Amino acid sequence: MPPISPKMRVLLFLYSTRNIVGSALAIGGLGLFFGGVIADWWFAIVVALYAFGVLAVPADKELELQVRKEATQADLTEGIEELIEQSQAKLPREAVLRLQEIRQVVTDLAPKLFSGDVPMNHVIALSNAVTRDLPETVRNYVHLPTAFATMHAVDNGKTCKQLLLEQLGLLSDQLSKIAVNIYKDDADALVVNGKFLQEKFHAVSFVS
Repeated sequence: MPPISPKMRVLLFLYSTRNIVGSALAIGGLGLFFGGVIADWWFAIVVALYAFGVLAVPADKELELQVRKEATQADLTEGIEELIEQSQAKLPREAVLRLQEIRQVVTDLAPKLFSGDVPMNHVIALSNAVTRDLPETVRNYVHLPTAFATMHAVDNGKTCKQLLLEQLGLLSDQLSKIAVNIYKDDADALVVNGKFLQEKFHAVSFVS
C-alpha cells in the first residue's frame, strides 16, 4: 500500500480518539489550575494529563486503514485515467477503446479489491497488471513513430500496432478472468440464497 504523507498523518492524529481524550484531560487540568485546585507544577501536570490520555487509548487504526484503502483505489483508477490521457493522442482508436474497457473493469473492481474479502493473489495479480504491465505495454508503443508502428512488420508479419492490440487484449482477458474469480463467490452466494428462499417459501399442498 502507498505510504501516508506527513500531512495526512498529522490530520489522522488530530482527528484520532487518542488526541481527543488527551486534549480533554489537558483541558480538565487547565480547569483545575484556573479553579485554584493546583498551582505549582500546573504546566507539567497538564502536559502529563495529555500524554496519559494519548498513551492510554489504543491507536485508532481503522481511519488509517480507510485512508490507505482509498488511496490505493485512487492509485489504480487514476493511474489508468492518467495513462489514457497522456497516451491517447499516439494510440490507435482500437487501443484507446480497449484501455477504456480495462478502466471500467478496474473501476468496478477497485472498491471490492481492498475490502479484505478478496484473496491476496487476485489483488496482487490485478495491481501488477494495472500498475506495471499495462503502462509498460503502452509506453513501448508510444515511443515509436506512428508510420513505423502501423506499417512495418516486426514479428511474424505483425506490425507494432497489431502487437499492441494483441497485448492489450491479453491484459484485458486476464483482468476479466480475475473479475470472474472475484465475483464468483458473490454469485455462488446469490444462488444458494435463492435456493434457500425457494425451499423456505415453497407452497405446500395438502390436497393429493
